[in-house]
Amino acid sequence: MSSLTFHKLSWGQLEKDCLLLYPKIKDLQIDRLVSISRGGNVVSRIVSDLLGSLPISHITITSYEHTKKLRTPIITEEPTVSFKDMTTLIVDEVSDTGDTFHIAEKYFKKKNVKKIFTLAPYIKPHTHFKPDFWTKSIDAWIVFPYDIRETADGFVKMFGSKGPARRKLLEIGFEEWELKGIV
Repeated sequence: MSSLTFHKLSWGQLEKDCLLLYPKIKDLQIDRLVSISRGGNVVSRIVSDLLGSLPISHITITSYEHTKKLRTPIITEEPTVSFKDMTTLIVDEVSDTGDTFHIAEKYFKKKNVKKIFTLAPYIKPHTHFKPDFWTKSIDAWIVFPYDIRETADGFVKMFGSKGPARRKLLEIGFEEWELKGIV
């Protein structure tokens, strides 16, 4: 079986780790946040609130299908607003390899932004892109609290059926109530 390890985050831990970033970004004079959808959406919303309800644009860059990494991440949806002369903060939940951040940064440089900052609460030790702002390096597959169904479906594929998948989900920290009706 796979030697892949998992780190399940709670809502409280995700919130705490986002709040730890606030003192580092509060004085940046950001004009607009850019959420790398879908992973960055929750983190972007928290950061927007902390920075006084900054507007959030979205760029969708697909890197994974279930727990399988795609060969090359691709932009599947672009923002529709102008970023000319804006200071932007590009937000994702994790910098795994860094490929997604590289693609986003390259995209926004072509939009004549004034300045680009990057933020992800989590990085992997092997990433080749460290965001400007991050809190923790985690050497495991991070299971976010908003990825219950996606994680369960991935585990069923990984472990062959619902029974072994359910046992592994419970082993990594899921509660019965979280899995009820899902797996």
